[in-house]
Amino acid sequence: MAQEAKMTGKYLGRRARLGIWLVSSLALSLIFFREFWASLLTMLSPKWIFGQHHAAPWGILGLCVIWLWLTRKRLVADTETKFSPTFILLGVGMVVAAIFMPESPDFLVFSVLMALVGVYAILFGKGVQIPAILLAIYGFVVTFPRLVERYIEVPYSQTAILPLVGVLNIMGYPYISQGQWIHFTSNSGEPVSVAITAACAGPTTMAVFLAIFALMMLDMPVPPKKAAWLFLFGVVGTWLQSIIRLVILMLIGYQWGRDALFTAHSWSIYVLFPLWYLLFVYIYFRQVGPQFRGKPEFNQTPIAESR
Repeated sequence: MAQEAKMTGKYLGRRARLGIWLVSSLALSLIFFREFWASLLTMLSPKWIFGQHHAAPWGILGLCVIWLWLTRKRLVADTETKFSPTFILLGVGMVVAAIFMPESPDFLVFSVLMALVGVYAILFGKGVQIPAILLAIYGFVVTFPRLVERYIEVPYSQTAILPLVGVLNIMGYPYISQGQWIHFTSNSGEPVSVAITAACAGPTTMAVFLAIFALMMLDMPVPPKKAAWLFLFGVVGTWLQSIIRLVILMLIGYQWGRDALFTAHSWSIYVLFPLWYLLFVYIYFRQVGPQFRGKPEFNQTPIAESR
């Protein structure tokens, strides 16, 4: 009976802390992140998601939420019943960093999530491990393309422009590159000039690949040697996918003109990358084998058991 009462006390303690987390997180977001709530419906609209190419962050966030649900038993098991000074300092630091993060529509969701995870660290101690890893994965998808565009815009764009023009010239099409610009004359005689920026070179799709690969390794890890070549294969394949997409866009522009090129530009990424990743997932699962034998480093039981 004493042991049962002790366990009941711990369970109620977790429930009470969860309630405090929900209330304090809501209050924190209403006080410091009012722009998030004002923009939420817009950010969830199809026009914003697909028209502004925000599908990648929302998609990865959805996968992280699903993975968090699948690991809920481990999440509860890691919960500390005593407050930890280390995690209190960590949580306060995360909340402060989230509050003072520069305001940007691209980082609104990330800043709110960082504050929520910070409060979770204060209340649940080492139980924040899994949410923090998932926050880092989501944050990478949001941050990586912006870092590329800000610090290595030209070099990154050249990783696409040089092979793109080379392939097109080999195919016999008269495309000319000048810095980040590609010039050609369409089949109908229309002169077309297209700027290939770093964003066109695929940093977002690369970030999405790396994020999903990380989630796959957490859920169903493969041996290190297999993981290494799968990682290299995936990075090269994702880069080639971006080059193939650009080749297709340039050919569409050559055959049907500028308007057709930009129309294809808006939807082609949602076709080519999923097809490529389906192929990668098939190859990855073939390496895992018919049964899951590996165990995540911080998860003592296979994820399948918690489903």
